[in-house]
Amino acid sequence: MKKNSREEMIKTTALLLQTKGYFGTGLNDIIKESGAPKGSIYYHFPNGKEQLALEAIEWTKKNVTKFIKDKLTQYEDPVEAIQEYILDSAERFEKENYFQGVPITAIVLETSSTSEMLRDACRNVFEAWHKVIADKLLINGFEKEVAFELAMTVNVMIQGALVICLTRKDASALRVIADKIPTLINQR
Repeated sequence: MKKNSREEMIKTTALLLQTKGYFGTGLNDIIKESGAPKGSIYYHFPNGKEQLALEAIEWTKKNVTKFIKDKLTQYEDPVEAIQEYILDSAERFEKENYFQGVPITAIVLETSSTSEMLRDACRNVFEAWHKVIADKLLINGFEKEVAFELAMTVNVMIQGALVICLTRKDASALRVIADKIPTLINQR
């Protein structure tokens, strides 16, 4: 079965952005890692690296949003669902030292002052993740404003914990916030 070089370049870019950051990821790295023909980058992405990064951000958004939604639907109780999602992330980190979705944090930190398009794409990702968590709270009777505020708080806690986990090379920060979810959500 022939690989789709466009899709391979997008996926490879998303993974490279996570490990090398936006400025550390070069087009040659993407070509080498994806196995795509050299001329295919500008064929598929005429606006170059920024366009490719935008597509990689969208790919990450789609995949991670689906992952979060799938995790949250495994439990009826929103507190248990959110805790288990966070604990699953901690377990994944301990196994792989990897977080799918972290490229978004890295990209926004690197490029927010230099690329409005990349900053806006990252904002859309975080908003999609907030919405998935808020939807879980909404279907469990939370008022809309409360659900969105709690969802943003949870996502902010997760994003901060991910940075700490990467810094410390352990998942304890995720476990700490998972432990605090009942207090946060039940205080509504």
